[in-house]
Amino acid sequence: NDRMHFHQKAKIIQELKRITFNQVRNPLNSLEKLPLFDSTRACSVTLTVFTPTKRRSDPDNLQPTLKAIMDGFTESGLWSDDNHEVVKFTKYQYGGLSGTKAYRLEVDIEEV
Repeated sequence: NDRMHFHQKAKIIQELKRITFNQVRNPLNSLEKLPLFDSTRACSVTLTVFTPTKRRSDPDNLQPTLKAIMDGFTESGLWSDDNHEVVKFTKYQYGGLSGTKAYRLEVDIEEV
């Protein structure tokens, strides 16, 4: 059984939310008045993953990571909610090698 213990998983999810929240709320990021997106101004989200090796990976395995990031955006006030009226669609894609021994994630948010 390769499943992670739920306490360990919860710590990782909380850390992803914290990092996301801090990126949005960082005063160096000169964002417009929050929320930027709501039911009258919808968006799409693309998660691009860069891997440390050429091993095959399953893009669907990124869903828990993207969910934690999306929740961090919601908690930071970037959008009013992450429901289907605000976030019209999400997409996962492979971006190539990260160039390091770690994964790298890029999140692109576009108005639709």
